[in-house]
Amino acid sequence: TLFRSMTYVLGVAWLGVFGFSTVPVFMFYNMWSSCEVIKNLQANTTAPADQICVDIRQYGIIPWSALPGRACGSTLENICSTNEFYMSYHLFIVACAGAGATVIALLIYMMATTYNYAVLKFKSREDCCTKF
Repeated sequence: TLFRSMTYVLGVAWLGVFGFSTVPVFMFYNMWSSCEVIKNLQANTTAPADQICVDIRQYGIIPWSALPGRACGSTLENICSTNEFYMSYHLFIVACAGAGATVIALLIYMMATTYNYAVLKFKSREDCCTKF
């Protein structure tokens, strides 16, 4: 029963890791969509480039008192044009997929362990073979 309980605890912990690893992917997608608006600003003339901002403080990663907490206009455009910006996205996706695969593997392990435990308990009874 120690292995089963440890597997349940690890499964819940990795489920938390999987949940927290989706936050950077969500943040990147929001920032990337703002970058696309700035790149296509000639076609979309609803707002000037200086009014298009990304505020990282709203995600709770950094405190509200952090300065600068947001990037607007040309600063955001400079961030979007770096290779590190797109490389971080791929790394976030790999981390999220790895955590998801670990959660699935732990769930399969928990099901197999529970099944084996039930079979062993059933076969340990004296009348297990006479019931069929």
